[in-house]
Amino acid sequence: MTRRRGWFSVGAVGAAFALSIGSAHAAGGWAASPATGVTGPVSSFSDTDAWALGSSGFAHWNGSGWTQFAAPAGLGTMRAIADDGANNAWAVGAVSSGYRIVTLQIAHWNGTAWSISANLPVSARFAALSGVTALSPSNVWAVGSDGQHGLVEHFDGTSWSQTTVPDPNAGTFYGSTLTAVSARSASDVWAVGTFANPAPAPDSLYALHYDGAAWHVVTMAQTGSLTNSNSPVPSSVVDIGAGDVWMVGSQADFGSPTTLTEHWNGTAWSIVASPFDHIPASANSISDGSLAAVTARASNDVWAAGFDFTFTDGDPSGIYHALLIHWNGTSWTQDTTAPTTGTYNTVLGITSTLGGHVIWATNAGTPGLLTHA
Repeated sequence: MTRRRGWFSVGAVGAAFALSIGSAHAAGGWAASPATGVTGPVSSFSDTDAWALGSSGFAHWNGSGWTQFAAPAGLGTMRAIADDGANNAWAVGAVSSGYRIVTLQIAHWNGTAWSISANLPVSARFAALSGVTALSPSNVWAVGSDGQHGLVEHFDGTSWSQTTVPDPNAGTFYGSTLTAVSARSASDVWAVGTFANPAPAPDSLYALHYDGAAWHVVTMAQTGSLTNSNSPVPSSVVDIGAGDVWMVGSQADFGSPTTLTEHWNGTAWSIVASPFDHIPASANSISDGSLAAVTARASNDVWAAGFDFTFTDGDPSGIYHALLIHWNGTSWTQDTTAPTTGTYNTVLGITSTLGGHVIWATNAGTPGLLTHA
Protein backbone atom coordinates (compact mmCIF):
# COMPACT_ATOMS: atom_id res chain seq x y z
CA MET A 1 0.00 0.00 0.00
CA THR A 2 1.21 3.50 -0.79
CA ARG A 3 0.49 6.50 1.40
CA ARG A 4 -0.17 9.82 -0.33
CA ARG A 5 1.43 11.69 2.59
CA GLY A 6 4.82 10.19 1.70
CA TRP A 7 5.01 12.55 -1.29
CA PHE A 8 5.54 15.47 1.08
CA SER A 9 7.02 13.94 4.21
CA VAL A 10 10.03 12.20 2.68
CA GLY A 11 12.96 14.40 1.76
CA ALA A 12 16.30 13.57 0.20
CA VAL A 13 17.86 10.72 2.12
CA GLY A 14 21.20 10.33 0.39
CA ALA A 15 23.71 7.52 0.05
CA ALA A 16 24.24 7.15 3.79
CA PHE A 17 20.68 5.90 4.28
CA ALA A 18 20.91 3.57 1.28
CA LEU A 19 23.71 1.76 3.06
CA SER A 20 22.05 1.87 6.49
CA ILE A 21 19.26 -0.53 5.58
CA GLY A 22 21.64 -3.42 6.06
CA SER A 23 22.28 -4.67 2.53
CA ALA A 24 24.48 -3.67 -0.35
CA HIS A 25 22.21 -2.77 -3.26
CA ALA A 26 23.14 -3.28 -6.85
CA ALA A 27 22.16 -0.26 -8.90
CA GLY A 28 18.48 -0.55 -9.70
CA GLY A 29 18.24 -4.03 -8.23
CA TRP A 30 16.74 -5.95 -5.35
CA ALA A 31 18.69 -7.19 -2.32
CA ALA A 32 18.05 -9.62 0.50
CA SER A 33 17.33 -8.04 3.88
CA PRO A 34 18.97 -9.57 6.96
CA ALA A 35 15.70 -9.19 8.87
CA THR A 36 13.80 -12.30 9.92
CA GLY A 37 10.21 -12.78 11.01
CA VAL A 38 8.78 -10.16 8.66
CA THR A 39 5.98 -11.36 6.41
CA GLY A 40 2.55 -10.83 4.88
CA PRO A 41 0.98 -7.45 4.19
CA VAL A 42 3.33 -4.49 4.62
CA SER A 43 2.80 -0.71 4.65
CA SER A 44 5.20 2.23 4.93
CA PHE A 45 4.63 5.82 6.04
CA SER A 46 8.14 6.88 5.03
CA ASP A 47 11.56 5.41 4.29
CA THR A 48 12.09 5.12 8.05
CA ASP A 49 8.67 3.93 9.20
CA ALA A 50 7.00 0.70 8.03
CA TRP A 51 4.83 -2.06 9.50
CA ALA A 52 4.37 -5.71 8.52
CA LEU A 53 3.20 -8.90 10.13
CA GLY A 54 5.90 -10.41 12.34
CA SER A 55 6.89 -13.66 13.99
CA SER A 56 5.28 -12.63 17.29
CA GLY A 57 2.50 -10.50 15.86
CA PHE A 58 3.80 -7.37 14.10
CA ALA A 59 7.15 -6.05 12.95
CA HIS A 60 8.19 -2.38 12.71
CA TRP A 61 10.95 -0.73 10.66
CA ASN A 62 12.38 2.39 12.34
CA GLY A 63 15.01 3.31 9.75
CA SER A 64 17.79 1.10 11.11
CA GLY A 65 16.19 -2.25 11.92
CA TRP A 66 13.03 -4.28 12.35
CA THR A 67 11.57 -4.75 15.84
CA GLN A 68 9.00 -7.36 16.80
CA PHE A 69 5.87 -6.35 18.74
CA ALA A 70 3.54 -8.83 20.39
CA ALA A 71 0.07 -9.37 19.00
CA PRO A 72 -2.86 -8.65 21.32
CA ALA A 73 -4.61 -11.73 22.70
CA GLY A 74 -7.23 -13.10 20.35
CA LEU A 75 -5.76 -11.61 17.18
CA GLY A 76 -7.15 -13.34 14.10
CA THR A 77 -5.79 -13.38 10.56
CA MET A 78 -4.71 -9.94 9.43
CA ARG A 79 -5.05 -9.32 5.69
CA ALA A 80 -3.94 -5.69 5.32
CA ILE A 81 -1.97 -3.01 7.18
CA ALA A 82 -1.96 0.80 6.96
CA ASP A 83 0.90 2.82 8.49
CA ASP A 84 -0.05 6.41 9.38
CA GLY A 85 3.01 7.51 11.30
CA ALA A 86 4.71 6.91 14.62
CA ASN A 87 1.59 6.63 16.76
CA ASN A 88 -1.01 5.33 14.36
CA ALA A 89 -1.18 2.10 12.38
CA TRP A 90 -4.05 -0.23 11.57
CA ALA A 91 -4.38 -3.92 10.67
CA VAL A 92 -7.61 -5.51 9.45
CA GLY A 93 -8.81 -9.04 8.80
CA ALA A 94 -11.05 -11.60 10.43
CA VAL A 95 -11.25 -13.93 13.41
CA SER A 96 -12.97 -17.27 13.87
CA SER A 97 -15.34 -17.17 16.83
CA GLY A 98 -17.04 -20.55 16.56
CA TYR A 99 -18.03 -23.29 14.21
CA ARG A 100 -18.20 -21.75 10.74
CA ILE A 101 -18.44 -18.27 12.22
CA VAL A 102 -15.96 -15.68 11.00
CA THR A 103 -16.24 -12.02 11.94
CA LEU A 104 -14.25 -8.96 10.98
CA GLN A 105 -11.46 -7.70 13.20
CA ILE A 106 -9.46 -4.48 13.44
CA ALA A 107 -6.25 -3.93 15.41
CA HIS A 108 -4.67 -0.54 16.21
CA TRP A 109 -1.15 0.67 17.12
CA ASN A 110 -1.19 3.73 19.39
CA GLY A 111 2.56 4.28 19.62
CA THR A 112 3.01 1.88 22.53
CA ALA A 113 1.14 -1.35 21.85
CA TRP A 114 -1.31 -3.07 19.53
CA SER A 115 -4.90 -3.58 20.70
CA ILE A 116 -8.07 -5.02 19.19
CA SER A 117 -10.81 -2.52 18.42
CA ALA A 118 -14.07 -3.26 20.24
CA ASN A 119 -17.72 -2.58 19.39
CA LEU A 120 -17.34 -2.84 15.64
CA PRO A 121 -20.56 -2.02 13.77
CA VAL A 122 -20.73 -5.30 11.80
CA SER A 123 -20.94 -8.71 13.45
CA ALA A 124 -22.45 -10.69 10.57
CA ARG A 125 -21.44 -14.28 10.08
CA PHE A 126 -18.56 -14.60 7.57
CA ALA A 127 -17.84 -10.86 7.67
CA ALA A 128 -14.19 -9.97 7.01
CA LEU A 129 -12.01 -7.04 6.03
CA SER A 130 -9.30 -7.28 3.40
CA GLY A 131 -8.10 -3.71 2.81
CA VAL A 132 -7.34 -0.57 4.82
CA THR A 133 -5.96 2.92 4.15
CA ALA A 134 -5.26 5.73 6.61
CA LEU A 135 -5.22 9.42 5.72
CA SER A 136 -4.95 10.72 9.28
CA PRO A 137 -5.73 9.58 12.84
CA SER A 138 -9.32 10.69 12.25
CA ASN A 139 -9.82 9.44 8.69
CA VAL A 140 -9.34 5.73 8.08
CA TRP A 141 -11.16 3.51 5.56
CA ALA A 142 -11.44 -0.29 5.56
CA VAL A 143 -13.19 -2.56 3.05
CA GLY A 144 -14.26 -6.18 2.80
CA SER A 145 -17.49 -8.15 2.90
CA ASP A 146 -20.35 -8.46 5.38
CA GLY A 147 -20.70 -12.07 4.26
CA GLN A 148 -22.95 -11.24 1.31
CA HIS A 149 -22.12 -7.79 -0.06
CA GLY A 150 -19.25 -5.32 -0.23
CA LEU A 151 -18.52 -3.61 3.09
CA VAL A 152 -17.00 -0.18 3.78
CA GLU A 153 -16.05 0.92 7.30
CA HIS A 154 -14.87 4.39 8.37
CA PHE A 155 -13.00 5.57 11.47
CA ASP A 156 -13.51 9.24 12.45
CA GLY A 157 -10.95 9.38 15.25
CA THR A 158 -13.36 8.08 17.87
CA SER A 159 -15.23 5.05 16.55
CA TRP A 160 -15.79 2.85 13.51
CA SER A 161 -19.05 3.04 11.58
CA GLN A 162 -20.43 1.22 8.57
CA THR A 163 -20.82 3.39 5.49
CA THR A 164 -23.67 2.78 3.08
CA VAL A 165 -22.25 2.34 -0.42
CA PRO A 166 -23.80 1.47 -3.79
CA ASP A 167 -23.72 -2.22 -4.68
CA PRO A 168 -23.95 -3.57 -8.25
CA ASN A 169 -25.88 -6.56 -6.87
CA ALA A 170 -28.15 -4.68 -4.49
CA GLY A 171 -31.53 -6.38 -4.13
CA THR A 172 -30.38 -9.64 -5.66
CA PHE A 173 -29.34 -13.03 -4.37
CA TYR A 174 -25.89 -12.62 -5.90
CA GLY A 175 -23.10 -11.31 -3.73
CA SER A 176 -20.27 -8.83 -4.00
CA THR A 177 -17.05 -8.15 -2.14
CA LEU A 178 -14.44 -5.41 -1.88
CA THR A 179 -10.83 -6.51 -1.68
CA ALA A 180 -8.60 -3.41 -1.53
CA VAL A 181 -8.68 0.33 -0.89
CA SER A 182 -6.29 3.26 -1.40
CA ALA A 183 -6.60 6.99 -0.72
CA ARG A 184 -4.78 10.02 -2.12
CA SER A 185 -6.76 12.58 -0.15
CA ALA A 186 -9.98 12.94 1.83
CA SER A 187 -11.81 13.55 -1.44
CA ASP A 188 -10.15 10.84 -3.52
CA VAL A 189 -10.52 7.28 -2.24
CA TRP A 190 -10.71 4.14 -4.40
CA ALA A 191 -11.89 0.61 -3.55
CA VAL A 192 -11.97 -2.38 -5.90
CA GLY A 193 -13.77 -5.70 -5.83
CA THR A 194 -16.00 -8.13 -7.71
CA PHE A 195 -19.68 -8.96 -7.94
CA ALA A 196 -21.18 -12.34 -8.84
CA ASN A 197 -23.27 -13.14 -11.89
CA PRO A 198 -25.66 -16.03 -12.61
CA ALA A 199 -23.72 -19.23 -13.35
CA PRO A 200 -21.87 -20.07 -15.44
CA ALA A 201 -20.90 -16.43 -16.00
CA PRO A 202 -17.75 -15.31 -14.17
CA ASP A 203 -17.55 -12.57 -11.56
CA SER A 204 -17.29 -8.99 -12.79
CA LEU A 205 -14.81 -6.38 -11.61
CA TYR A 206 -16.07 -3.10 -10.15
CA ALA A 207 -14.65 -0.03 -8.43
CA LEU A 208 -16.03 2.43 -5.90
CA HIS A 209 -14.83 6.03 -5.76
CA TYR A 210 -15.31 8.45 -2.87
CA ASP A 211 -15.22 12.13 -3.87
CA GLY A 212 -15.42 13.55 -0.37
CA ALA A 213 -19.21 13.57 -0.31
CA ALA A 214 -20.43 10.19 -1.56
CA TRP A 215 -19.33 6.82 -2.94
CA HIS A 216 -20.04 6.04 -6.60
CA VAL A 217 -19.75 2.84 -8.64
CA VAL A 218 -17.21 3.17 -11.45
CA THR A 219 -17.30 0.56 -14.22
CA MET A 220 -14.07 -1.34 -14.78
CA ALA A 221 -12.83 -3.09 -17.90
CA GLN A 222 -13.72 -6.78 -17.84
CA THR A 223 -11.36 -9.65 -18.57
CA GLY A 224 -13.47 -11.59 -21.06
CA SER A 225 -13.58 -14.64 -18.80
CA LEU A 226 -15.86 -17.44 -19.93
CA THR A 227 -17.04 -19.22 -16.79
CA ASN A 228 -17.09 -18.74 -13.05
CA SER A 229 -13.98 -20.95 -12.78
CA ASN A 230 -12.13 -18.22 -14.64
CA SER A 231 -13.16 -15.14 -12.64
CA PRO A 232 -10.86 -12.14 -12.11
CA VAL A 233 -9.37 -11.45 -8.66
CA PRO A 234 -8.47 -7.81 -7.83
CA SER A 235 -5.81 -8.00 -5.12
CA SER A 236 -4.52 -4.47 -4.61
CA VAL A 237 -5.00 -0.84 -5.66
CA VAL A 238 -2.84 2.28 -5.43
CA ASP A 239 -4.15 5.83 -5.88
CA ILE A 240 -1.34 8.01 -7.25
CA GLY A 241 -3.24 11.00 -8.58
CA ALA A 242 -6.60 12.27 -9.77
CA GLY A 243 -6.21 10.48 -13.11
CA ASP A 244 -3.71 7.84 -12.12
CA VAL A 245 -4.84 4.71 -10.25
CA TRP A 246 -3.63 1.12 -10.65
CA MET A 247 -5.35 -2.14 -9.76
CA VAL A 248 -3.49 -5.46 -9.92
CA GLY A 249 -4.54 -9.06 -9.44
CA SER A 250 -5.10 -12.13 -11.52
CA GLN A 251 -7.47 -14.00 -13.75
CA ALA A 252 -7.72 -17.68 -12.94
CA ASP A 253 -7.31 -19.20 -16.37
CA PHE A 254 -9.07 -22.49 -15.58
CA GLY A 255 -6.65 -23.33 -12.78
CA SER A 256 -3.58 -21.51 -14.13
CA PRO A 257 -3.71 -17.83 -13.11
CA THR A 258 -2.57 -15.00 -15.35
CA THR A 259 -1.53 -11.52 -14.23
CA LEU A 260 -4.01 -8.67 -14.45
CA THR A 261 -3.22 -4.94 -14.33
CA GLU A 262 -5.80 -2.24 -14.89
CA HIS A 263 -5.38 1.56 -15.00
CA TRP A 264 -7.67 4.54 -14.35
CA ASN A 265 -6.73 7.57 -16.44
CA GLY A 266 -9.33 9.95 -15.03
CA THR A 267 -11.96 8.91 -17.54
CA ALA A 268 -12.05 5.12 -17.77
CA TRP A 269 -10.45 1.91 -16.53
CA SER A 270 -8.52 -0.13 -19.10
CA ILE A 271 -6.60 -3.40 -18.98
CA VAL A 272 -2.87 -2.94 -19.58
CA ALA A 273 -0.58 -5.67 -20.90
CA SER A 274 1.68 -7.20 -18.25
CA PRO A 275 4.19 -10.06 -18.05
CA PHE A 276 2.39 -13.40 -17.60
CA ASP A 277 -1.01 -12.02 -18.63
CA HIS A 278 -1.42 -15.07 -20.87
CA ILE A 279 -0.15 -18.64 -20.82
CA PRO A 280 2.43 -19.17 -23.57
CA ALA A 281 1.76 -22.09 -25.86
CA SER A 282 4.34 -24.82 -25.24
CA ALA A 283 4.41 -28.52 -25.82
CA ASN A 284 6.12 -29.42 -22.56
CA SER A 285 5.81 -26.57 -20.07
CA ILE A 286 3.39 -24.13 -18.44
CA SER A 287 4.26 -20.66 -17.20
CA ASP A 288 1.71 -18.46 -15.44
CA GLY A 289 1.58 -15.71 -12.85
CA SER A 290 -0.46 -13.78 -10.29
CA LEU A 291 -0.10 -10.36 -8.66
CA ALA A 292 -0.82 -9.80 -4.96
CA ALA A 293 0.15 -6.16 -4.31
CA VAL A 294 1.03 -2.84 -5.93
CA THR A 295 2.81 0.31 -4.75
CA ALA A 296 4.24 3.48 -6.30
CA ARG A 297 6.98 6.06 -5.78
CA ALA A 298 5.78 8.14 -8.75
CA SER A 299 3.43 7.87 -11.72
CA ASN A 300 6.32 6.45 -13.77
CA ASP A 301 7.71 4.31 -10.96
CA VAL A 302 5.08 1.72 -10.01
CA TRP A 303 5.83 -1.78 -8.72
CA ALA A 304 3.57 -4.83 -8.56
CA ALA A 305 4.46 -8.18 -7.05
CA GLY A 306 3.30 -11.77 -6.69
CA PHE A 307 4.55 -15.01 -8.21
CA ASP A 308 5.10 -16.74 -11.50
CA PHE A 309 4.96 -20.50 -11.74
CA THR A 310 6.83 -22.77 -14.14
CA PHE A 311 5.94 -26.41 -14.67
CA THR A 312 7.90 -28.57 -17.08
CA ASP A 313 7.25 -32.16 -18.10
CA GLY A 314 9.32 -34.43 -15.87
CA ASP A 315 9.14 -32.00 -12.92
CA PRO A 316 6.40 -33.25 -10.56
CA SER A 317 6.14 -30.07 -8.49
CA GLY A 318 7.05 -27.01 -10.53
CA ILE A 319 8.83 -23.88 -9.33
CA TYR A 320 7.34 -20.73 -7.83
CA HIS A 321 9.38 -17.59 -8.55
CA ALA A 322 9.03 -14.19 -6.87
CA LEU A 323 7.43 -11.98 -9.50
CA LEU A 324 8.33 -8.27 -9.46
CA ILE A 325 7.21 -6.05 -12.31
CA HIS A 326 7.84 -2.34 -12.90
CA TRP A 327 5.84 0.37 -14.69
CA ASN A 328 8.07 3.08 -16.13
CA GLY A 329 5.29 5.28 -17.44
CA THR A 330 5.04 3.39 -20.72
CA SER A 331 5.00 -0.37 -20.08
CA TRP A 332 5.33 -3.12 -17.51
CA THR A 333 8.60 -5.09 -17.47
CA GLN A 334 9.74 -7.93 -15.26
CA ASP A 335 12.63 -7.36 -12.84
CA THR A 336 14.57 -10.57 -12.25
CA THR A 337 17.23 -9.24 -9.88
CA ALA A 338 15.64 -10.53 -6.65
CA PRO A 339 18.20 -12.86 -4.96
CA THR A 340 15.74 -15.63 -4.05
CA THR A 341 16.60 -19.30 -3.59
CA GLY A 342 14.59 -22.52 -3.51
CA THR A 343 11.53 -23.64 -5.41
CA TYR A 344 8.80 -21.72 -3.57
CA ASN A 345 8.95 -17.94 -3.65
CA THR A 346 5.93 -15.65 -3.81
CA VAL A 347 5.80 -11.99 -2.83
CA LEU A 348 2.97 -11.40 -0.35
CA GLY A 349 3.25 -7.65 0.11
CA ILE A 350 5.07 -4.63 -1.31
CA THR A 351 5.23 -1.03 -0.11
CA SER A 352 6.88 2.33 -0.73
CA THR A 353 5.87 5.98 -0.47
CA LEU A 354 5.25 8.57 -3.14
CA GLY A 355 8.49 10.47 -3.52
CA GLY A 356 10.28 7.96 -1.30
CA HIS A 357 13.34 5.81 -1.91
CA VAL A 358 13.06 2.40 -0.24
CA ILE A 359 10.74 -0.40 -1.36
CA TRP A 360 10.02 -3.38 0.90
CA ALA A 361 8.71 -6.72 -0.39
CA THR A 362 7.81 -9.66 1.85
CA ASN A 363 8.42 -13.13 0.42
CA ALA A 364 6.97 -16.50 1.46
CA GLY A 365 10.25 -18.15 0.44
CA THR A 366 13.93 -17.31 0.92
CA PRO A 367 14.82 -14.61 1.76
CA GLY A 368 11.70 -13.56 3.63
CA LEU A 369 12.28 -9.86 3.00
CA LEU A 370 13.57 -8.00 -0.05
CA THR A 371 14.58 -4.33 -0.35
CA HIS A 372 15.08 -1.98 -3.27
CA ALA A 373 16.55 1.52 -3.01
